[in-house]
Amino acid sequence: MFRNLSGWLYSLRTDPAGTLIEIVFMIAALLLSLILHEIGHGYVALRCGDPTAKMMGRLTLDPRKHLDPIGAVCMFLLGIGWAKPVPINPYNFRHRNRDMILVSFAGIFVNLILFLVSTFLWVLCFRGNGTVVAYLQQFLMIMLSYNISLAIFNLTPVPPLDGYRLVNQIFFKGRLDDALSPQTMQIIHFAFLFICLSGVLSNAFSTVANFCFTHVAGLFMNILF
Repeated sequence: MFRNLSGWLYSLRTDPAGTLIEIVFMIAALLLSLILHEIGHGYVALRCGDPTAKMMGRLTLDPRKHLDPIGAVCMFLLGIGWAKPVPINPYNFRHRNRDMILVSFAGIFVNLILFLVSTFLWVLCFRGNGTVVAYLQQFLMIMLSYNISLAIFNLTPVPPLDGYRLVNQIFFKGRLDDALSPQTMQIIHFAFLFICLSGVLSNAFSTVANFCFTHVAGLFMNILF
């Protein structure tokens, strides 16, 4: 599913209609996956006492409020990417350390739920037939691929990803931010971005994602068939 630019150009030449349909499906799945991930963060933050995301208009389905151009392109081409981080003010939380953990995990949890639901519906499609079912199954495959990839990617303990926040709060009680200077953070950001753009991580994440999909789809196959 994930191809480089030359791969997309080849697909457009050999199967223009099918490729355009796939691109539409990928854009729709990309928007849903990234936006719902960020809304998950903002909603849980609001329930924990911090209205910052709501006041800044981040509890919305409007993609302009959430998408990061580089992160979206990486997600489209490499299968790993990110959106604009949801702004939070931890001083508004009722239980700061616990609530930071909940907010950090919220986006990953949303992606895991979307992955499970999409995989279940993808397996269920095998009970049907016809063009509409085939297109639906194609969309669901893209949807589940994006969401398991996002969940795994965001568990990476590198700032500013959710995995870093979880490690920081669970093991360091939030003190890791103070230990890392802004310059060090910038170096880490650029180094990690370079690694992502190089495609090195995509193979490792794909291996883990395929493992998860195989076992979850197999479980649903046994349940439904």
